[in-house]
Amino acid sequence: MGKTKELSDCIPESLVAKIMQNGKEQSDQHVYRVAKNGRINNDVTFMGTYEESLHEGRPFDKDRDEIGSYSTSCYLTLKRPRKFLKLLKKKYFDKYPQPGIIHGYTICGLSQLTRERIPDYEDDHVDWWIYKDSFCQLFQSFHYVEDSERGVLNE
Repeated sequence: MGKTKELSDCIPESLVAKIMQNGKEQSDQHVYRVAKNGRINNDVTFMGTYEESLHEGRPFDKDRDEIGSYSTSCYLTLKRPRKFLKLLKKKYFDKYPQPGIIHGYTICGLSQLTRERIPDYEDDHVDWWIYKDSFCQLFQSFHYVEDSERGVLNE
C-alpha cells in the first residue's frame, strides 16, 4: 500500500475534507508565483497564505474558514505576479531585496482555479495545497522567469 499524501499541519482538520473535495491533482497545470526571498530552495517559497503570515509574524486578516486561506497562491499568467514584484521592489525592498517570479507546475498536491469556488474571483488565480514532504521535488521542478534586478530571464 502506498504512503498517504498529507496536507500541511496548519490546515484545520475540519477543512481538509473540503480541500480534498475541491482540489484535483493536476501535474500539467503551469503556474507562476513570486518567490519573495529570491530562492526556490526552501519551504518558505511555497508556504500557504496562513502559514506564511505566521512565519512572518503578520496578523492574519483573511477568513479562516475559507480553504483558499491555507493554499499557496499561484497564477496562470504573469500579470499579477509582475504587479506584486513591483510592489515588493517599491515598498518592501528592505525586507525582500531579491524577489523573483518562478514558474512550474502544480505537482505534489491539489489545486483549483479559485473562480471555480468563488465565481467573481480574479480569473487567473490558482489555489494550491501542497503535500507535506514534497518540497525537494518542487525545488527541482520550478525555475526563474524574472527577478527584480534583471527583468525577464526566460519564459
